Amino acid sequence: MLRLFGHFIHIKMLALLILEMAVVGGAVYYLLSAGIHSPQMLKGLRGQLGQFSFIFAAAVGAAMVSMGLYSRSAMSDYRNLLTKVLIALALIVPLNFVATQLFHEKLYESTNAGTYWMVKAPLVWLAVILATRILFGFFNKREYMMHRIFILGSGARAASVRQMAFHGSNQTFLVAGTFDPGVADRGQLRDSYETVTNSDGAPDGADWLDIVRRAHASEIVVAMDDRSGLPVSQLLKCRVEGIHVTDYQTFCERETGRLDLDELRPSWLIFGEGFARGIVTDLVKRTFDVVVSSLFLLFTLPFTLVAAILIKLESKGPIFYSQERVGLHGKTFMVMKLRSMRQDAEAGGVQFATVRDPRVTRVGAFIRLTRIDELPQLINVLRGDMSFVGPRPERPFFVDQLNEAIPFYRERHCVKPGITGWAQVNYPYGASLEDSRQKLSYDLYYVKNHSLFLDFIIMLSTVRVILMQQGAR
Repeated sequence: MLRLFGHFIHIKMLALLILEMAVVGGAVYYLLSAGIHSPQMLKGLRGQLGQFSFIFAAAVGAAMVSMGLYSRSAMSDYRNLLTKVLIALALIVPLNFVATQLFHEKLYESTNAGTYWMVKAPLVWLAVILATRILFGFFNKREYMMHRIFILGSGARAASVRQMAFHGSNQTFLVAGTFDPGVADRGQLRDSYETVTNSDGAPDGADWLDIVRRAHASEIVVAMDDRSGLPVSQLLKCRVEGIHVTDYQTFCERETGRLDLDELRPSWLIFGEGFARGIVTDLVKRTFDVVVSSLFLLFTLPFTLVAAILIKLESKGPIFYSQERVGLHGKTFMVMKLRSMRQDAEAGGVQFATVRDPRVTRVGAFIRLTRIDELPQLINVLRGDMSFVGPRPERPFFVDQLNEAIPFYRERHCVKPGITGWAQVNYPYGASLEDSRQKLSYDLYYVKNHSLFLDFIIMLSTVRVILMQQGAR
């Protein structure tokens, strides 16, 4: 679980999450306490004040995480930062209302808060967030806040690692130097500490451990295109002295949350970590699916009924739409959806949905953006055809084509498909072969690392995708 947590939230963002929740909880507790003028009453209400402050801080954390405000790239996407913060604020107001109902009325009479507090507490949070984000943004890109690595190699893999390092969304690591077994191009290595080169991987007498330590680096990324000349003795010495030695694919998986399909090898999948399955794991996953889907089905029933009425009023045809999809182990099943297109939408044959697809009705456009058309799939989850979280199920027509065109595409079917998934919260709607390749890289990451914790993170992130209308057509 800790490894998966590190994949989603970098240690810096985790520290920011803990700091902001502690400050928000402390501020709420202080303001509530300050409103109680009787020492005797304050003493009797300290427990309730503490519980309310904790619940409010937890609600704030959930809203912030759901909007991606603690993701690895959160501080690099300043364009959408304010929008996400305001949406999180809108989520916190009703969450705060629910929290206030959990406590005795006397608490709010005593603090002179009443209904006003339901607005006051979110404003306290907003002030804290603005202050901490400004300070964090100032310090975030400083070298002493970055994880320093050495790259072993000079080919395509090494270039890919450098590209990740200098990409604007990278807030986590920098390249301290390169160990190049061949001839390195020093001009490609910006802001590097030093480059060590010769045919043996290092100059005569060079101590890699000493070089890495002097550069204050803590990891060597093995990014050689050809490992036939791997300097085992140097790497082993660094490894036993506490320097992390990481292969290229594992490093990419950790830093990007997906698998690099161009460099993916069957041996890495066979011998790598992950793919944890078992009777207990499957039982817990199934219980989670049934409980969550049942709750969602009850909660969303009014939205489904309203959408069904509007669909019937706007266009001729059935309210629900069944379509064959490929599920676990390649077996097909009929997925249920609210109809969002004209009844004759596929008169010209099977095709991907496009931007502003003319086949989509006006009601259909809305329910697709808000994902209301997917709600009947909760019944598929209860029937066992799908899971709540997993790779999106594709139609057999497309699966046959993609199996031939994209390596490892069949492997995504070793888990149940889901209503939402890791690819859906990280990549927009796929309508081409290249889109399918990119989404597969995320799907395989989920297949390799799936757990209840990752499912929970995906569910929270789905809130952001729906509210910001990302990836729907």
